[in-house]
Amino acid sequence: MRIIAGQYRGRVLKTPRGLKIRPTLSRVRESLFNILASRIKNSCFLELYAGSGSVGLEALSRGSRQVVMVEADRLIARILSDNITRLDSRGTVAEIKVCSAWQAIEQLAGQKAKFDIIFLDPPYYKQAETKLWETEGRLDRLMAPQGLLILQHSSRESIPGRWAGCRKLRSRKYGETTLTFFEALPD
Repeated sequence: MRIIAGQYRGRVLKTPRGLKIRPTLSRVRESLFNILASRIKNSCFLELYAGSGSVGLEALSRGSRQVVMVEADRLIARILSDNITRLDSRGTVAEIKVCSAWQAIEQLAGQKAKFDIIFLDPPYYKQAETKLWETEGRLDRLMAPQGLLILQHSSRESIPGRWAGCRKLRSRKYGETTLTFFEALPD
């Protein structure tokens, strides 16, 4: 797996062996960042279920000023840390939180953190759990004004028009993977 574009273009990222994570395919990442092109520079970017960090590190490479990546598995988080070190990203802010997405949402909301872009790619088999976030962990609390929430999910799964305190804008399908874009509901 490689960084596609930006300052760290071509850098190789380590990924864990086996099927423990499902990295976002290069063509999906490329499409995602083509959509986000006008928003990524100087953005604050949050990646939940980061895995190897391919999406967050791509955001960093393309000019995000701050990237927070959340990964619950300590072994995978160690690989993610190695990937950040390999980029030699002096002067940038890349932070790893080793905890569940639920815990990170609560921590960040307590710190009044705001993100321009929130990307989450929970394991497809866990996606039914994410519907509980509508009441338990509203992601809209972490969104900056005009912020975007992007959910990567199985194309077989139907996502409601309102979710996690947000309103669906559009979905883009890439074979078995779909990216669904949301904005915060007005107060």
